[in-house]
Amino acid sequence: MVIKGKGSHRRSRRRLKRDQDKKGTIDIKRSLQGFQPGDKVIIAPDSSIQRNIPNRRFFGLPGVIIFKKGKAYTVEISKGNAKKRLDLLPAHIKRL
Repeated sequence: MVIKGKGSHRRSRRRLKRDQDKKGTIDIKRSLQGFQPGDKVIIAPDSSIQRNIPNRRFFGLPGVIIFKKGKAYTVEISKGNAKKRLDLLPAHIKRL
């Protein structure tokens, strides 16, 4: 019998799928974009850059940039009554 996989990207084929015309390309502008603390952003992962991709439960959630940490940005989101902080590369976030 086969053991079911329990990785962080399981059951996310549709969520991480790219459009046919964008396959094989990397958007340099999106990777090099800059943010200021207080900017409102949305979590929109780029599946062509798999480094530092967030968990799928955070896909599409809005948040606020708190500060810059190296190349990544710390984004604070509200999930119910809890506040979560995620460290994300600029390729995985979009300006609102």
